[in-house]
Amino acid sequence: MKLETLLEIAGVKLAFSSHKFMNAAPLLESRAAWSVVMKDTILASGENGEWRISVDSAELSSPYHAADIEVEWQHSGYSQQTAVEVRLEFAHWTPSTYVLVPGAVYGGNRFEARELSYPPCWSKLSERGPDTPALITDVPRLSSSSQGPSVIQLLTGDAATPAVGQYDPERSLGFLILTRQQTEFGDTSIHVEETVDRKSAVVSFRAPGMRAGTKYDMCTTEAPSPDRGADFREGDRVRFHFQVFVFPCLSVSGLFRVFAEVRQSLTGIPELREILPFSAAWAIQEEKYNKLNWNGVYGYYSVGTVDMKHQDWQLGWVGGGMSSYALLLEGNGESLSRAQHTVDFIFSGQTDAGFFPGVFYNGHWYGDEFSEDPGRDAPEQWHIVRKSADALYFLVKHFLALNKRQPDAPLPERWLVGTKKLADGFLRLWNSYGQFGQWLHAETGEMLVGGSAGGAMAIGGLALYGWYLKEQTYLATACEAGEYYYRKYTQKGITTGGPGEILQCPDSESAFALLESYMVLYETTGEQKWLRRAEEAAQQAISWCVSYHFIFSENSTFGRLDIQTAGSVIANVQNKHSAPGICTLSGDSLFKLFRASGNPLYLQQLRETAHQLPQYLSREDRPIRGWNGEDLPHGYMSERVNMSDWEGGDLVGEVLPLSCWCEVSNMLTYVEVPGIYVQPDTGLLWVADHVECSFHEERGRKYLTIFNPTSYPASVKLFMELSTEAANPLGQCASTDWLRVRIRPGEVLKVPLPLS
Repeated sequence: MKLETLLEIAGVKLAFSSHKFMNAAPLLESRAAWSVVMKDTILASGENGEWRISVDSAELSSPYHAADIEVEWQHSGYSQQTAVEVRLEFAHWTPSTYVLVPGAVYGGNRFEARELSYPPCWSKLSERGPDTPALITDVPRLSSSSQGPSVIQLLTGDAATPAVGQYDPERSLGFLILTRQQTEFGDTSIHVEETVDRKSAVVSFRAPGMRAGTKYDMCTTEAPSPDRGADFREGDRVRFHFQVFVFPCLSVSGLFRVFAEVRQSLTGIPELREILPFSAAWAIQEEKYNKLNWNGVYGYYSVGTVDMKHQDWQLGWVGGGMSSYALLLEGNGESLSRAQHTVDFIFSGQTDAGFFPGVFYNGHWYGDEFSEDPGRDAPEQWHIVRKSADALYFLVKHFLALNKRQPDAPLPERWLVGTKKLADGFLRLWNSYGQFGQWLHAETGEMLVGGSAGGAMAIGGLALYGWYLKEQTYLATACEAGEYYYRKYTQKGITTGGPGEILQCPDSESAFALLESYMVLYETTGEQKWLRRAEEAAQQAISWCVSYHFIFSENSTFGRLDIQTAGSVIANVQNKHSAPGICTLSGDSLFKLFRASGNPLYLQQLRETAHQLPQYLSREDRPIRGWNGEDLPHGYMSERVNMSDWEGGDLVGEVLPLSCWCEVSNMLTYVEVPGIYVQPDTGLLWVADHVECSFHEERGRKYLTIFNPTSYPASVKLFMELSTEAANPLGQCASTDWLRVRIRPGEVLKVPLPLS
C-alpha cells in the first residue's frame, strides 16, 4: 500500500517543522506539509538556512496496513540552536482516544495529578476511603481537563520502545509508529500535543531531542529543560527511520496485541550474549544472602544490606518472604533452615485483622508510610495491600516448596493458622468493599485508600490457597475478584498503584501481577477465559519491557560494561528507570502461557528478561561501579537501568549503589525458569540460560548438543516434554523434576533425546 493511502486511512497528514530555540525556549517555527506529487519538500530554517526533505517509503510485509518510512533532511546554509521535527497531524481526535507510549504513557496518563515531592504519600492528601479517585503525581500526561494545554514531551530513553500508539474507539482504528533511539544528532524526543478543543492532535519526533522549556524530574514536570538545539552547517543531514502500522481495532487490548507483535519490527530481535550461567549467578547470590542478608538476631533474610529502615525488612514487594521461597526450594541446608525461620518471623508480626505491618527495623514494627514528616497522619497504621497480597501468594508457594524438600514432614501449624488468617482477611476485605484497594489499616482491615490494581496478587494468592486446601470459598472469591480486576484494569489497558510510593501512577508491577494471577486461575480452574485474559495481561506487561539495546554514552558505567538493555522492565511512569527484571517475580507465567497458548511471543520475552538478568550482577571478576564512585560488592545487583534522564542526565547509564529486590528476581529465575526447553516431537528448542544448544543426529539417534562458552561451570535445568504434554498445567515448584545438566567451562555435552 502506498504511504499516502495508509495515511489517508489513518486520517493523518505528514508534515515537517524546523524549530529555532534560545537554549530551551522556542523562538521560531517554520512548517511545511508533505506532498506526494513533490519529490522533495523545501523548508526554511531560520534566517540563514534551508532544508531539503525527502521521503522514501516501502510497503512492509505485514497482516496490517504497514509502511517503512525514511525521512532525510539535508541542510544548506547555517542554522543555530535548531531542531527538526517530523509531524503526524491527526484531524480526528477525541479525549477518549487511548494514547500509548510504551513504559511511559498509558491512556494518555489522563488522571488528576497532585504536586508532591518524593516520596508522595497518601497521608499527605485529604482523599481517603474505598472510593478514592485515581490520583497520580506530576508526571508527563495529557490533561484530564477539557480545557487548557495538553502536551507530553519525552526522550526516547523514557520509553520501553521508542513508539507511539493510539486506539480510536469511535472509528475502531489502531495506529502505531515505531522509530529508533537516535539520529546522527543524538537521542530523539517524542511529543504528543492536543489542541485546546481536543478535536485534533499532533504526534511528532524531534532531532536533536528538544523538550521545550521544561522536562520531567522526579515527581515534577517543571524542571528546566537542559536540551539544546544543534548548530547545522552546509551539507549536514538528519535521518529519521519509522515504521507505521494502521489496523482495525475494537479494543485497547487490540492495540496492545498488535504492539506486542510488531514492536521489534524496526530494530530486530536483539542479540544476547552468554556471560554468566544461571547456576553461577545463583551460587553468588546464595552465598551473599547467607553472608550479608541474614539477620541472626531476629531470624530472617533482610531485603538489603544497609542499616536503614527500608533496607532491613519489608514484606513482599521488594523481596521479604520471596527470597526465602527461592532459598527454601533450591538452597543448601543452611538456606533451607534459615528460609523456614524467615517464615516463622513473618507470622510474629501478624495483626488481628490477618495482615502485617510492612516494615521491621531494629526490633520494631512500622507502617508502610514512607514520608518522615513528623506531622504526617498516623504513619503506623498505613499498610500497602500489595505487600500482604504478595505474602499470601508466596506463603502457599513456601508450603509447596517445603512439601517438595521434606515430603514426609508436616507443615508447621503456625504457618497453616497464620496463612488461613491472612486469606480470611482478604475474604473480609472483598466481601466488605468488592475490591482489595491499595492501602488499608493493618490492625483493623479498614480500607484507607481504594482503587488501583495494587492488590492484584491477592487473586493469585486466594486461588492458590483454595486449590491447595481444596477450599472452594477462596477459589470462588479469587474468580470474582479476577472478573472485577479484568473489567476495571486489564480491559481498559491501565494497571496502577503496584509500588507504594507512586500514588496510583500506571506501573509494570501490577501488570505482571495480573498476568501471574490470571495464570494461577487458569491452572487451578481450567477455564479458558482465564487463558485469554492472561494473554491480554501479558501483552500489556510486555509493553513495559525494553525491546532493544539502548545506546549508552561510552563514558557511562553501562557504556563501558556494554550492558544490553533488551528484556529489562520499566518500573512505572513516575520512577522512570528500567530494572533488570520483574518486580518481584521470575516471569515463569510467560513460560506457562506459552505452553498453554503455543504463542512463541511469550517465550521470546521471557528469554530476553531471564537471560539478561545476570549481566547486572556485580562480581569480583567484573565489579559494577555505583554512582558514588565505589564498586558494588560481590553479589550486589542494583535496580537502576537508567535510560531516562529523570534523575539527571549525568545518571543515565549509572548505578544506584544499593543491594535491591532484583537480586530476588534473579534467584527466582533460576528456581522457576528452565535453562533449556525442548519439545523433541516438534523440534522446538528454547534456550534461556547462558549456553549454546543445537540438535544433531548420530547413527540414527537424535541428540541435544550443549556448549558452555562462559568461564563458569554450569548446572543447567533441562525441561523436555512432548508438545501434547504442554497442555497440562505446570503448577508450582515444577523445576524440582527437571534434569540438571552439569557442564564445565568450554565443554560440549551430548544429551540423547527420547525415542519417538
